[in-house]
Amino acid sequence: MSEIFVNGVHLTYELTGKEFQTERIPLVFLNGIAMTIGHWKPVLERLPEPCCCLCHDMRGQTLSEKPAGPYSLALHADDLAALMEAVGLARGYIVGTSYGAEVGMEFALRYPERCAGLMVIDGVSEYDALLRAAVESWMAAAASDPRVFYKTILPWNYSPGFIAARQEMLAAREEGVARLPPEWFAAFIELCKAFLAIDLTPRLGAIACPTTVLVGEKDILKHKGYADIIARGIPGAVEHVIPGAGHAVVIERPDLIAEELWKAVCLL
Repeated sequence: MSEIFVNGVHLTYELTGKEFQTERIPLVFLNGIAMTIGHWKPVLERLPEPCCCLCHDMRGQTLSEKPAGPYSLALHADDLAALMEAVGLARGYIVGTSYGAEVGMEFALRYPERCAGLMVIDGVSEYDALLRAAVESWMAAAASDPRVFYKTILPWNYSPGFIAARQEMLAAREEGVARLPPEWFAAFIELCKAFLAIDLTPRLGAIACPTTVLVGEKDILKHKGYADIIARGIPGAVEHVIPGAGHAVVIERPDLIAEELWKAVCLL
């Protein structure tokens, strides 16, 4: 991993396979709100052919700088454009999950010339009262106690089957969250505030690149109803449901995410 200063912030990123970018469009991955670069590794490992891949932690996320807010989806999109410019990627296929999916849609709107295609994984373009309440409960827990925070977000993120089968892994993650510094939680709250300012639905029709919308069948946080809104709003978008998966579909089913991603990229 490397660090770079772009658009007024230090970002940690990982660029692999740059030698393959002339053969296939580079893939650019955007994290969910509490994710970090390493969470994409199981997906990258399952791609059938080597390709150029760019991952980074956005401002406010684990490995990157956490300046004072406010943050915004537009600011993250500007950061990404500056990062791509700095590492020599003129265009990319943008793959975002949850918060990263929302940043990806904003990027496609602000930088259409840089967006060869878009994959929206468990993202939304708006929110209802329930989703707002869930996010506000996360913010309150983040300001309170790390373990309370983890236990608050856990049932929203994973499917029942995954929670039942992966107790040891989830317990280890709780220990990891408990060790995070206070500035991580302060930045998380700023990221949540940025999400709550989302205004994408009325602008979806201006996204012109090929778009695939994926949603976990068991996602109760950003469910299929939200995916339907996005798929209807973006001209020519296609939608697929990932069977059995909860909101953290990238973690639960990296095999199916890699499969759907490769199908989409091969159509470019």
